[in-house]
Amino acid sequence: MCGVCGCGEGHSHSHEHTHEHGHGQAHQHEHHHSHGPEHAHAPGLSPARMVRIEQDILAENNRYAAQNRGFLAERSILALNLVSSPGSGKTTLLTETITRLKNEVAIGVIEGDQQTARDADRIRATGVPAVQINTGKGCHLDAHRVGHAFEQLALEPHSLLFIENVGNLVCPSAFDLGEAHKVVILSVTEGEDKPIKYPDMFHAA
Repeated sequence: MCGVCGCGEGHSHSHEHTHEHGHGQAHQHEHHHSHGPEHAHAPGLSPARMVRIEQDILAENNRYAAQNRGFLAERSILALNLVSSPGSGKTTLLTETITRLKNEVAIGVIEGDQQTARDADRIRATGVPAVQINTGKGCHLDAHRVGHAFEQLALEPHSLLFIENVGNLVCPSAFDLGEAHKVVILSVTEGEDKPIKYPDMFHAA
């Protein structure tokens, strides 16, 4: 997972955000974290310490995911977390799905990539709003960043939210974003053994 594999090596950020809820209450939370070399290969750290670090990272993410899930539930928004290998066709499938559904239901999209806003631009070309999250060296989205994207999208009640995660079949399996379901997308050319090679992702979906 990310805290161990070092996908966020050298990256740190500090920010806060507020979810406004329909009953007049606001939940504000501040988040500080750093993914550095000590999390990547952990020289000098015992296996037990590494496990505790991993558990702390996931526990913090799960708290934000629970807040996201509550935010979505209050508005009856269905959120789907799309996961796959890079280049499997997530964005192509998503744009076609949007084209077929956009006249029946309000849709919003959160795009996750390490760099560029190309996929978000493709989504916006369909006439649907999209927010791009660039993770830099990070290999997955996390619940905190997704919570910020909710605010930018201004999601309508009873809408459909697609979260297109960073192309990766490893780390995203462990990180709950507050979605209703993970949806794993495979292409024929990837081979039929993907569920065997990446069991955690298919168990999570």
